[in-house]
Amino acid sequence: MIGVLKGFAALSCIFLCSCNILPKITDKPVSMALPAPETGSLQKASRSLAQGRAKGDSSFLLLEDAGEALKWRLALIDSAQSSLDIQLYLWHGGASSELLFERTIQAADRGVRVRILVDDFLLNSDSARLATLCRNHPNFEIRIFNPGRIRGLGSMTEMLANFSTLNRRMHNKTFTADRCMTIVGGRNIGDHYYGMDEEYNFIDLDVLTSGPVVAEVSDGFDEFWNDPAAYPGEYLSRKNVPEKVAEARNGFRQTLERERNGKLKGYPIEHYDWSLELAGLKQEMVRGRARFVQDDPDPESDDREVMTNLRQMTADRSGEIQISSPYLIPTKKGLENLAKLTKQGMRIQVLVPSLAANNQAVVDGHYRKHRKAIVDGGSVLSEFRADPSEEVRALADVGAVRSKRVTLHLKAVVGDRNKCFIGSLNLDPRAMDINTESGLMITSPQLAGELGKFLDLLGNEQNSWRVSRDTKGKIEWKSREQIRRRPPPAAWSQRILGWFAGLLPIGSQI
Repeated sequence: MIGVLKGFAALSCIFLCSCNILPKITDKPVSMALPAPETGSLQKASRSLAQGRAKGDSSFLLLEDAGEALKWRLALIDSAQSSLDIQLYLWHGGASSELLFERTIQAADRGVRVRILVDDFLLNSDSARLATLCRNHPNFEIRIFNPGRIRGLGSMTEMLANFSTLNRRMHNKTFTADRCMTIVGGRNIGDHYYGMDEEYNFIDLDVLTSGPVVAEVSDGFDEFWNDPAAYPGEYLSRKNVPEKVAEARNGFRQTLERERNGKLKGYPIEHYDWSLELAGLKQEMVRGRARFVQDDPDPESDDREVMTNLRQMTADRSGEIQISSPYLIPTKKGLENLAKLTKQGMRIQVLVPSLAANNQAVVDGHYRKHRKAIVDGGSVLSEFRADPSEEVRALADVGAVRSKRVTLHLKAVVGDRNKCFIGSLNLDPRAMDINTESGLMITSPQLAGELGKFLDLLGNEQNSWRVSRDTKGKIEWKSREQIRRRPPPAAWSQRILGWFAGLLPIGSQI
């Protein structure tokens, strides 16, 4: 018995030593967005875009191309004069990530105040290094949303013990510079999003925005930044390791130099003057009215604003609704509403990934349960191919990279080619009921029309499988003059994982 107790004591010691317990913070400083500067290339471009624009309208540029999405993020970073406010679900490692991170630090080095808010769930960073950077750099701060207090081996135990609180994640994605330009949409930071991953790259969507709605995005960032759930990065570790920070930055620079003629070919590795590109936006951007919507960071006050606004937008349509969601697990009521609308003469177009084009096979295991109901309800259902046309592939793969498969990550809704929603929301239970989400509700026939045409392209039979019933009532898939009566091919590992996940009662958590 004594031996058992000694063993338990030893294991407990190892367990506790491997854990870092975050201190409670009760005096976190409040900081608000800085006013837009009077000068600078972003301010100059914003003023030019406002000329002749109706009062209250904003300007928009769809970022469908992965390369363009990265370019405009670099442009905002390099052109910022006073502030950068970046809100993300995750920041993965990779060439694009190190390029963006190094450039944000360079912006801070030249006096720009940088605030980065990232969710904790998939945070993969050296806590001591991150804390040191936040403590020692006067212009650089990171906050972590809703972190578990126990870091290391004990984190799973805390998750199980405090599931209802830690299960709620921040899925919002905004990227704002100088409070006068922003990027809102579905992309996080990672090579999948910017066409640089050899395994799979995303077809995704953001919208570059200038105008009055940027202030709404900026105020929304402040609401999350100052919420009690946003934990200051300087407290992630008590260690002070400036040598590790310097070592990391040297590593970033080595990566950038190594990839200068590789994955990062075509992008400026050093700080760049984007004045000409910003001036050219006058001819590229379209105009319209927009509102920024986001869920409340406080779960007690959360009224699911994003879903409420999206339901209202679709209810107001009369002719057509186009939906793209990489993770679609509809509710019974949602399916009934879609069927009701189609019976009233509405054309409903639904675009989702096929299993091979889905980076989350677990989700497909639950989506497939609703496939027949979507078709029988009258919606036009398309499942995106992992091997789309070269025209579409060129939007996902950048430079010399050709990924093994292209996956769909685009989240958007278009109504009557007049209004649209672009943001972070997936149409699954986690997004609709649990996580916080955000996006832009835009009224613009030009922008909605352009987005509608893009969804048409992705959903046509060159790029997707059209799902319907044959003359005998069996589900069939049509694409490129081929007809299948079994689901389109996918890797055996995806098929097994999807099948097994579909057996588990976890649909409400996906």
